[in-house]
Amino acid sequence: MTNNKYSYETKLEAIRLLNAGVSGRQIVKQLGLKSDGLIYTWRKHLRNGDYYRLSQPQGKQYKYNKGIAELPEAERHAREIDEMKQELEVVKKYLIKEGLW
Repeated sequence: MTNNKYSYETKLEAIRLLNAGVSGRQIVKQLGLKSDGLIYTWRKHLRNGDYYRLSQPQGKQYKYNKGIAELPEAERHAREIDEMKQELEVVKKYLIKEGLW
């Protein structure tokens, strides 16, 4: 078995589809994910405002204080800005796709 790595954009797209009413199993097939449990975990992180958890490397860095919190303040801000830009890009793509942009 191999560990799969999913991009930040893929995770946001899976959450968007789930919130739009698409079933977890359909999303797994559509995006090629390992299981639908991942999507629900990602959505939980998003709802809790833990956006950094979606771009965090695999493992339990948050448990051992090796996540975004240990980075220098300037680096944390730069990452947060990058994440916000990525989120805006996903929203833009969705709005363009729906003909609302």
